[in-house]
Amino acid sequence: MPVDGASGTPAACAGRGQLGAQPASSMQPGADLAAISVSARIPEFWAEMPRLWFAQFDAVMEPQKQGDSTKYNLVIAKLNRDALQQVGDLILNPPEDNKFETIKERLLAVYEESAEKQFHNLVSGMDLGTQRPSQLLRKMSGLATNTQIPTEALRRLWISRLPTAVRTILTVTPEAKLDDLAKIADKIIENMNIGEVCAMGNATVPDMTDQLARMTMELKSLREEINEVRGRSRSRGDGWRRERSQSRGNSRGPGSTNWLCRFHYRWRARARTCEQPCNWKQPGASRADNTPTAGTQGVAGASAAPSN
Repeated sequence: MPVDGASGTPAACAGRGQLGAQPASSMQPGADLAAISVSARIPEFWAEMPRLWFAQFDAVMEPQKQGDSTKYNLVIAKLNRDALQQVGDLILNPPEDNKFETIKERLLAVYEESAEKQFHNLVSGMDLGTQRPSQLLRKMSGLATNTQIPTEALRRLWISRLPTAVRTILTVTPEAKLDDLAKIADKIIENMNIGEVCAMGNATVPDMTDQLARMTMELKSLREEINEVRGRSRSRGDGWRRERSQSRGNSRGPGSTNWLCRFHYRWRARARTCEQPCNWKQPGASRADNTPTAGTQGVAGASAAPSN
């Protein structure tokens, strides 16, 4: 067997010793890949929802069984510039123990809204818009998590943000669960014109009442104007008929070129007598033939007129 000249140890044994010293370094690339994979599954820090971000962080890190320092360093790697400024002292002078919990508490204290602010956003900062009623409910429930708002109060706040037509239908099912109401509201929205529904939802009850009152007054005013126009037209027509009736009579006087005596006025061509002045002209007769004779005047002509 060959012997190592320096140590007197067989060469085979020396070779096995060198091979046995390598596994520690050969395992390092696998650990690095695992760390990279875990880091890729965690998104950048959510300043608007810090508690929800840490809940996701814990869900990803729990199966990895990582220590306090590893989680602390991974949180730092996910912070943006603003967040780093908020925890700069903890980065430059980290605590000896509970590093992860310390930086977590600091970030929550800085970025998480107070219960009062969440309640304010819930009351005045959310509307249905183009989203589904169930989506609005989930957002409102998320904001109400730390405000300790009763379920019934949340129900009223959510329903108040829905269009009028949807609210009317939901009021007939007061005993239904909130999630079931959200499903019903989604179905209603799907079967209605979204544009009209949103327009209705944007109008509050006082606004709609005022609009109805104004429309009622406008209709009343329009009706009065129509009646007034009809009255004027009726009066104008009656006057026209009276004037026409009078124009057909002998209202112009004996001096008129169309003046007729009483016999020709009544009997026209069938009159047997005539009295002057009279401008009756017999159709087809000459001027001389139309001039009445002396013996044909007077009341006697009236008795000679044909009976009607």
